[in-house]
Amino acid sequence: MVASINHTELFEKSRKFFENGDILNTLEIYEKAMERIDRTQIKNKPEYIHFLESILEHCRNNNLPEEEALVLRALGRTYSIFKQHAESMRYHYQSLKIQKKLGKKLETAEGLVFLAEDLEVSGNFDKSIKVFQEASEIFQELGKLRNIKEIKKEISRLQEFSKEMVEDEYMLHKFNVDKY
Repeated sequence: MVASINHTELFEKSRKFFENGDILNTLEIYEKAMERIDRTQIKNKPEYIHFLESILEHCRNNNLPEEEALVLRALGRTYSIFKQHAESMRYHYQSLKIQKKLGKKLETAEGLVFLAEDLEVSGNFDKSIKVFQEASEIFQELGKLRNIKEIKKEISRLQEFSKEMVEDEYMLHKFNVDKY
């Protein structure tokens, strides 16, 4: 029998790491907790946000820019899970600004992928494609071929979807369907 750890147990474990001052493990366990959360049954959303804001404040007060960028990205991912994509993108942009300044290529590329996903959900397909392409270029520099392959699939899917949207809009306009 395999024991399964649920998101609540992982969230509590993450809190303990934070209490002990271990920011990196705090965030690692927090992200695992968020991977296991049931998006349809999310309770206590403010609790997750408050926890991350506490970590963010700690990082800023102790001049920990690398950790700050990771917390900002975690905030972005959390807001994305909560389907608050405007907030999510705001935190992703803040995180990316720090990651780029620090020269953290892998973290920047990963953050760009998260941002591209939120841009897609918000309906900004062209910008999403551009951000995916930027991430792909960085992954190329790093030799991360699997990431590049996944991004190419996403870009192809988005381009096809965008093409279908344009064709649908054209047909609706041509036959004045949108006037009824």
